[in-house]
Amino acid sequence: MNFKDLKHKIKEEQKQLAQTIKEQKSKRKEVPYGYVSGLDYNRDDYRHTHIAYCQFFNKTPYEMIERSCHENPRKSTIETHMTIWASKIDEDVRDCA
Repeated sequence: MNFKDLKHKIKEEQKQLAQTIKEQKSKRKEVPYGYVSGLDYNRDDYRHTHIAYCQFFNKTPYEMIERSCHENPRKSTIETHMTIWASKIDEDVRDCA
């Protein structure tokens, strides 16, 4: 898989996850105490994947991605995403870069 295809694939996965989060948020009024199982996990996953995406594909520094967040991201999760993506890019594409 080349760099451009991988970037597009990750972007599509993020769009699907955002849609899932939107659907889960709409169900909060229907359940006791507003707790929807999986919503917190999906929000957290979306956030960390977004940070990794911006840093890996766009070379954006973290300070420009989230300026006013009170909770620091888990760097290990972000690094894991980036390592997995780097391993998916073809060898010949990495050699040219």
